[in-house]
Amino acid sequence: MNSVKEASAVLHHRQFRYFWLGRVVSSIGSAAAPIAVAFAALEAGGGVEWLGFILALNIAPQVFLLLVGGVLGDRVRRDRVMVIANAVSGVVQVAIAILILAGVAELWMLAASVFLLGAASAFFQPASQRSIVQLVPPELRLAANAVLRLPLNVAKVLGPALGGLVVALIGPGWALAFNASTFLLSVFFLASIQLPQPIKSKTSALSAFRTGWKEFSARRWYVIMVAQSAVTVLMWLVGFQLFGPVVSHSSLGGAFAWGLISGGFAFGLVGGSLVAVAVRPRRVGITVSLCMATQALPLVALAFVAPLGVIVGAAVLAGIALDISIVSWSAYFQEQIPEGLQSRLSSISTFGQLLPVPIGYVLFALLSGYFSNTIMVSLMSGILVVAALLPLLLPSIRQLRLGQVVDESIAGENDDLLPDLLAKEAKGEAT
Repeated sequence: MNSVKEASAVLHHRQFRYFWLGRVVSSIGSAAAPIAVAFAALEAGGGVEWLGFILALNIAPQVFLLLVGGVLGDRVRRDRVMVIANAVSGVVQVAIAILILAGVAELWMLAASVFLLGAASAFFQPASQRSIVQLVPPELRLAANAVLRLPLNVAKVLGPALGGLVVALIGPGWALAFNASTFLLSVFFLASIQLPQPIKSKTSALSAFRTGWKEFSARRWYVIMVAQSAVTVLMWLVGFQLFGPVVSHSSLGGAFAWGLISGGFAFGLVGGSLVAVAVRPRRVGITVSLCMATQALPLVALAFVAPLGVIVGAAVLAGIALDISIVSWSAYFQEQIPEGLQSRLSSISTFGQLLPVPIGYVLFALLSGYFSNTIMVSLMSGILVVAALLPLLLPSIRQLRLGQVVDESIAGENDDLLPDLLAKEAKGEAT
């Protein structure tokens, strides 16, 4: 009952309500857009090589502008960043939708549009993630995150299936036109909120980054798990997002089948959160490694073109396992990393995980011209499993568990130095 009251109290905050509406509306269209883009490229005559290039162009600006977007979100009004970013996304989607519907869209136009969308997302995401602290009082932040995540997760489940159905029935142009309308409607809602100017840090960005990098590199367990994630995320994204639509287009009946598979994976992500809360795994190193290895299941099913129901089931299991690993790792990260360092170390690890992805999209797309889809996706499945399980050869990784503090900060044996360093940073005294 208290949770219902808190959720109601959160939505009574006018600014949060408009923020919530803006996020939810745009997420519905955005969940359907990847399917529309993939099949628009395939229908325009692009093979797996072009699709890989397009996916790389979408994620590259998100990787390289990640730190810039984070800095901007801390130095200017976040509502303005979100409005401008979604307005750009809406205009871009309107333009490409019109070109597709008019029958004059070329592959390079589609590639340019996804590049601009990726750049806009690089600025939108950091600003939106940090806006809740300015929209609701501290005692309602947990409820605000829950109220926001629920419809966003539902959109991730329903969006792909809806997008696949729209693409199959009336074409990718209309699916992208729908996405454009959700972006522009989101701009209307987000323009109705007014956030204060963030308090600027007195510490230079370079100095703050140096401290974060030292703390990151000093934690051997963290570096190992980020390296593991860099390989497994690359294999998963290339195998699922690149070859998944290609296999669906050639062997499973097209866009609707791929929408069901993508929706099944998103459904698993939702279920994984519930499983993680119920099971509460404490052996973090073992849990994360085994769950990451499970991501190979739908890749194997796609490689050998299993029946659609089998592939959807494997995608659901992979989604459950992935969210269990995310929940477990997030809890461990928050337990082990001081609060004043969490944003920096999170940005560094995210950058490291995503950096190989654009290169991987292009490289594996080019290799696909020499090998069959079965060989390519099987190869990625094998690499993923090996990379996921390899860290378990180290006792230090097998022993990672919640409730057990691992001291590897740059403070060395004197932990008292780290709080002092962070305090100096807040005052702008760190060098």
